[in-house]
Amino acid sequence: MHIRNWLALGLMFTQAWASAQTEGAPSVLTLEAARAQRVRGNALKGEAEARYETERLACQNKLIAVSCLSAAKQRRTDELKEADTLEREGRKAEREAHRMEVEAKAARREAEAPGREAKQQTDVERYREKEAQGAAERERSVALESARTENRRNKLAAQQAVRKKKLEERRKDDAKRAEKAPENARKRAAKEKQHADRVKKIDERARQYAELLKRREAEEAARRAAPSAR
Repeated sequence: MHIRNWLALGLMFTQAWASAQTEGAPSVLTLEAARAQRVRGNALKGEAEARYETERLACQNKLIAVSCLSAAKQRRTDELKEADTLEREGRKAEREAHRMEVEAKAARREAEAPGREAKQQTDVERYREKEAQGAAERERSVALESARTENRRNKLAAQQAVRKKKLEERRKDDAKRAEKAPENARKRAAKEKQHADRVKKIDERARQYAELLKRREAEEAARRAAPSAR
């Protein structure tokens, strides 16, 4: 009798749970077990109905059908009642287990509250310390950057002063050269004339040398041709 065994087991859990509730002790069923009992009670109802339908059809082939059907109906009634009790008590145990679980969680949260508050306070202090360190670091960075900017500004000013001095010196040099420009032009023209005369003399000597070579080549050719004529 499979269904009977399940009903007996379920009722045993239900009785244990009811006894524990009566004594004021915690539920012997966990939330999962209570839920499983409720689901199983509901399933047993379906099994009871299916079993009754099978027995009803079997009773129709018996001679004493009325007695057979009556017994089948009584079994179905008993099984449905037991299954309903199992389901109802399972649902009740499920609610109680859920309530106890919620209370246990609330108790744990309450017990952990001081430690959690201490941790939060520590986190806040650590965050403030970190922020203070960050602010100090930012101030140091700003001061360092300001010093670097000032150094760059001073260096740029010094470079500009050097360039200005060089430009002034170059302007003075240009003015001096402008004053000496006519004399320099005369000297440059004289040098150019001297150079031109020197080049002209070199060219003249080169021309004369070339003519000399040409005469000597002609005289040499004439001497060579004289024996041939005799």
